[in-house]
Amino acid sequence: MRRMLAATAAFLLLLSLPSSAEDPGSLIESGNALLKQGKYAKAIEDLQWAIREIRKLQADELMKFLPESVAGYEAFDDEVDAAAAAILNISLIETGRRFEAKDGDESVTLKIMAGEMGGTGLGAMMKMAQMYGTQDGELVRIKGHKCTIEWEDGADNGTLTVVLDNDIQVTIEISQGKKDNLRKFVELIDLDGLESVSN
Repeated sequence: MRRMLAATAAFLLLLSLPSSAEDPGSLIESGNALLKQGKYAKAIEDLQWAIREIRKLQADELMKFLPESVAGYEAFDDEVDAAAAAILNISLIETGRRFEAKDGDESVTLKIMAGEMGGTGLGAMMKMAQMYGTQDGELVRIKGHKCTIEWEDGADNGTLTVVLDNDIQVTIEISQGKKDNLRKFVELIDLDGLESVSN
């Protein structure tokens, strides 16, 4: 399920509009004016762009719940990816922060994904997979939240995914590191605060 969502998101991001910083309110007004003029394609373009810009504002809010620094690691903010495809009823955003070990090759990426596909929140899809046992990996509970851990025996990379009640999905990916650090990093995230955010 997680791989399917990631592949779908990646495909949509390729189709998304070019990055730009523009006031979403102005884009909505422009879209409305174009609609009244009967310029439907241009109106759709402006409104889709407005969704992207709103998602970027949302990303700034979501980033507040990730740790800014972790002892022994150097932090790097990832670029915000946003996709809007009105015809498919899809609106997604992904943002995060990467931590590189100062001593060693370990890389840890914390990602937050929010949005919906076909009117269904990302979290609802993952929760259904967990409920019916069709998700990949081991189901565990951390800080009162159900998490899925994917880690092969003898490997040095893996993933932890947690889905919050507001359908926001948090993913921790470790490369060249230890499985125990998945728990370490998820405990540094303010999951309860993130769960209170309106998605």
